[in-house]
Amino acid sequence: MKKFSFFVVTIILLYLASLLFASIYEKEDMSEKIAIVPITGTITTYGGGSSIFATDSSSATSIMMMLENANKDPKVKGIILEINSPGGAVVASKEVANYVKKIEKPVVAWIREVGASGAYWIASSADKIVADELSITGSIGVSGSYLEFSGLMEEYGVGYEELKSGKYKESGVPFKKLTVEEKNLLQMKLDAIHDSFITDIAKNRNLKKEEVVSLANGIFYLGKEAYESGLIDILGSKDEAVNAVEELANKKGLKVVQLKRRVSLFELLGKFSSNLFFEIGRGIGSEIKSSNFEVRV
Repeated sequence: MKKFSFFVVTIILLYLASLLFASIYEKEDMSEKIAIVPITGTITTYGGGSSIFATDSSSATSIMMMLENANKDPKVKGIILEINSPGGAVVASKEVANYVKKIEKPVVAWIREVGASGAYWIASSADKIVADELSITGSIGVSGSYLEFSGLMEEYGVGYEELKSGKYKESGVPFKKLTVEEKNLLQMKLDAIHDSFITDIAKNRNLKKEEVVSLANGIFYLGKEAYESGLIDILGSKDEAVNAVEELANKKGLKVVQLKRRVSLFELLGKFSSNLFFEIGRGIGSEIKSSNFEVRV
């Protein structure tokens, strides 16, 4: 227990120290600049990952924190969203997209390798979208699939007793097959989310809803295809993204700075505790939980 307490205190002190040094460094730089905000990996609400120091996800909380800091900094004249993400949680993606639209400074989305689904939702809320001609974009769709292993349980003689007080309370659990009624009900929910996704994309990109509907079949588009369809504005890379920001800001020669994602103390301790209990339970509980019905864009 003492070792555990020492470890937690050490993490807290290192986290506070990193914030202090980062704050000092930022105050020293007084030049006008463009801030690059990274959006990499799966988009989540609070973050996640396979280890304490994992960077295979981006939390909406940390993304919006970086955007807020860049928006408040008078020396930042524009923002580039550096996107390399396949999408993620519905509400998390929508929250960031809505936050981007509130920023008064020029915002350009730069899709590097992948800017699909929820990540494209965020990109669509920027003033301009830049993507390489071979990057992966679009994939405007919603999924709610999950593992179902009732047959395997039956084969090994494992039973599942369903106790519930609401008719649909057990819909989407991995221990039994969905009934036709349950499947239709869940599909209606996905269709409603998909319609909201399409409506927002159409509004953000100034496209007719019917145009987006024809593109919103879940397939991904290469950058050059997305350009021809009106899903992006410019074919290119970082240089084109910088030029786009400078043109929108009516400024030239702006310094480009890369903002680093600061893992919140809550997220850091959350990762530590989840890894601890994963090892104790040898992953059984985590695997079962991850099999539940989860909606993603």
